[in-house]
Amino acid sequence: MNLTIKDITDFLKIKKIEYEVYGEINTVVCGFCPLNHLKNNCITWVRNLKKLSLDEFCMHKNIILFADITAQKIGADLTIVYVDNVQRTFFEITEHFFGHLNPDIHDARIEKTAVVESDNIDEGVYIGHHTFIDKEVRIGKNVTIMHNVTIQGKVEIGDNSFIESGTAIGVCGFGYVKDEVGKQKLVPHYAGVKIGKEVHIGANNTIIRGCLYDTIIEDGVKTADLVCISHNDVIKSGAMLTCGVMIAGSTTVGENSWLAPGAVVNNAVDIGDDSYVGIGSVVLKKVKSGHKVFGVPAVNID
Repeated sequence: MNLTIKDITDFLKIKKIEYEVYGEINTVVCGFCPLNHLKNNCITWVRNLKKLSLDEFCMHKNIILFADITAQKIGADLTIVYVDNVQRTFFEITEHFFGHLNPDIHDARIEKTAVVESDNIDEGVYIGHHTFIDKEVRIGKNVTIMHNVTIQGKVEIGDNSFIESGTAIGVCGFGYVKDEVGKQKLVPHYAGVKIGKEVHIGANNTIIRGCLYDTIIEDGVKTADLVCISHNDVIKSGAMLTCGVMIAGSTTVGENSWLAPGAVVNNAVDIGDDSYVGIGSVVLKKVKSGHKVFGVPAVNID
């Protein structure tokens, strides 16, 4: 589709987003691109104008650049739309005008190769190829479950959640005790998993069911790929778990906290609300709300 400055500004007006336009107002584009792969006739965005390579930009035609409205204006011969909260606004624009290109959007259906034993599936649900849904699973409205996913046991998934391919939910955890002759015996995992609304679970995650009480993932939690959430964990609303995060059992991760790639959290450790755990850190003790920790073992860096 062809997209003009007027199309964009009309959308910004509807969304009540503050903007300023500089440069050629008749520029027409038909797609989008990132800064490191510029293409003609596209929109793109920049977080920091000071890092912009003007020489490379000038080698391309008909590019509309989005920048933050608080940035100092530059006098280059470019078409620039300054907007409030540039990253969020840019992706609102792409979703509005180019959302049909998003491969994660599916019509509600169950693929023929999926095995679905549950009768508790609400409207608007997509279930991908070779996915298994156990009979006790309850799935809310407009949930997307991609391919090769296993969901077993007593699992609840809230409305508008998204489960990426290769994830296993409701599996048994690693918990052993020695019996009277010293043989390791697996501790029974009697409970399930409760996943809230607007949750996004990345690819190849493992979410272990609880032993005596459910593992809980509250509304708005987001996980990246290769995340492990263990038995009896509570991941509170808005928490962000990035790639490779491993959380041992009976741990609480606070609201709106951020765990950077490769972070490991010991069992029965509390991560406070609005906290930050740095990349590759090993957390052995409680992190207070609003604090930043980093290192092996993790220490406060505030």
